[in-house]
This record gives sequence, C-alpha cells and structure tokens, in this order.
Amino acid sequence: MIRDLTKSLLSFSWGMSLFGAQQVANLLTPQSPSQPAHTAMAAFNVVTQTVEEQFSEALKGVFKAGEQLQQGMVDLSFSFFTLEAFNPNRMMHMTSEVMQQTSGAFRQGMPEGSLGTQQESSGWGPVPPAN
Repeated sequence: MIRDLTKSLLSFSWGMSLFGAQQVANLLTPQSPSQPAHTAMAAFNVVTQTVEEQFSEALKGVFKAGEQLQQGMVDLSFSFFTLEAFNPNRMMHMTSEVMQQTSGAFRQGMPEGSLGTQQESSGWGPVPPAN
C-alpha cells in the first residue's frame, strides 16, 4: 500500500513537471489564427477539470469560490492596464461582482443546514418577535 502510494506520488510529480515543460513549449510555439484557443490554455483547462472531478461536493464549492475570486482579481488587475480601474463606477461594479460571485460559490459549497436553520429573521438575536 505505502509502496504503491509512493509510486503514485512520484509519478504525479514527474508528470506535472513534464506537463509544465510542455506548456512552456506550447506558449513559445506560434499558434494558428484559426485555432479557437491556445494549446496551453486548453491543456490547463482539461487538467483543472480533471482535478475538480476528484473533489468532494464541499471542496468543489470552495474550489469554485477561490477560482471566481482569482478570476475577479485578474480582471481587476488587467483593468489597470486599460485604465478601467480609474472609472469609479466600473471599479464599484467589478468589486461588487467579485464579492457576489464569491459568496454565491461559498454558499453552493456549504452542506444544507451548515449555516444554521433557514428560519425567517425576526429580530436581533434571541429577542422574541412582537405579537
């Protein structure tokens, strides 16, 4: 068991090293304009999908939340290059979108009832509702 686990870990490490080298080569190789996606991007997407399929439902939610947060931060970072970041309305909209997507993804990953029961809010804390 331990021997097989060790072999699997080493195979994974070796495979990821070669995968990284292949993607560097793909990035340096000119792509055909008729190709819908860059070869490296397509390869990273396939590996990401495969890894995500191995997660439990709860971890998939955490993964999606982190992925949306990262993608939002990349969009925000690139907006500085296009000067969109200096438009206050655009900045507020992008920040709001990132927060909504992230909180939505976290809620999807949470098991039902883990945030407490779904009762209607009736006041501040343990105060009983008015009749």
